[in-house]
Amino acid sequence: MDAFFASVEQAANPVYKGKPFLVGSRGRKFHTVVAACSYEAKAFGIHSGMATKEALRLCPWAEFVPADSSKYVYTSDRIEEILKVYSDRMERASIDEFYLDLSPRDLKTAINIAQEIKSRIKNTFFITASAGIAPSKIIAKMAAKAGKPDGLLVLEEKDVLPFLENLPIEKVPGIGAHLKGYLNNISVFTCGQLRRVDSLELIRRFGKVGLWMVQVSSGQDDEEVGYWQDEDLPPKSVSHSYTLAKAIFRGQDLEAWILMLSEMVAFRLRKQGLESRVSSLYLRGSETAFSREKNFQSLTADPARIYERNLLILESFRLKNFPVRALGVCASALAPAQGFYLFPADQKRRSLLDAVDSINQRLGDWSIYPAAISRVKN
Repeated sequence: MDAFFASVEQAANPVYKGKPFLVGSRGRKFHTVVAACSYEAKAFGIHSGMATKEALRLCPWAEFVPADSSKYVYTSDRIEEILKVYSDRMERASIDEFYLDLSPRDLKTAINIAQEIKSRIKNTFFITASAGIAPSKIIAKMAAKAGKPDGLLVLEEKDVLPFLENLPIEKVPGIGAHLKGYLNNISVFTCGQLRRVDSLELIRRFGKVGLWMVQVSSGQDDEEVGYWQDEDLPPKSVSHSYTLAKAIFRGQDLEAWILMLSEMVAFRLRKQGLESRVSSLYLRGSETAFSREKNFQSLTADPARIYERNLLILESFRLKNFPVRALGVCASALAPAQGFYLFPADQKRRSLLDAVDSINQRLGDWSIYPAAISRVKN
């Protein structure tokens, strides 16, 4: 989808169409980051992840609304239903990005399908989507991005290397600031230049990532599109992540963010009647990231216990003065909720969580929440 969150908000309120438009990750526009922006806002140099204070300095008249995840999830789910009609191999890469395997069809049929999907999305949701058709997933993704907005770019096998030749390396999904900096230092700025670098040197320097760069720069990608999962099957994991407006260091603010994400994950678990045995914590700085998971003996959907588990993982990182720019919490090894509690304290705790869920569902998300979250919520 093109500028998905912003486009959905513009479709819901057409007065914003054609105007510079920002969606903030939280309600207070001077204390949040840009979750999405319209192409009219991008023209001023605004981009997702930028502090809204900076975005509004670049374009003071830009319209602003806080993110409404329910709108975006609903629209994404309906788009997913459309896509399932065209192939049993459909993969949801994110809330606004999908892969379809149309390899049994010929190219003309694939193009017709892509055009039909784009038309259905536009006529149903009043937003636009861009599509890329290519021999592999990563090239199709890059083709779709190159065709934005509202584009359709087709790359046959013979077109892939010419397409990559002058493509900036930062346009390759997975090449971030750290890799870009290293490659720029050895005078590599395009995929064509990357293809001509000594592959053994890249593999020696970066291991599997180096091998991946060698393959991508040559248009090679053997990753297959997965089969879409039956809705009746439970998810394999539940996660939430967040990109911060500015770096924070270990302390009460970081712990408050972990608590907030633990609350969000736990709520989704309870809503789906699931409990988790494995907790994962992800922290990303400006150039490096840490990720670790830990298996626990008991199942839980209690946010306090998920939070405690993630604090244990945080302790294991042994970080000092590490600037956290993004973080994520994930619960996996899921199983249906047990539904019975042996000890009165556990029964009382579950009743409390049920009451909190009921209040928040009736009065709105975050009507009631742990006081510690106030450090980061507003």
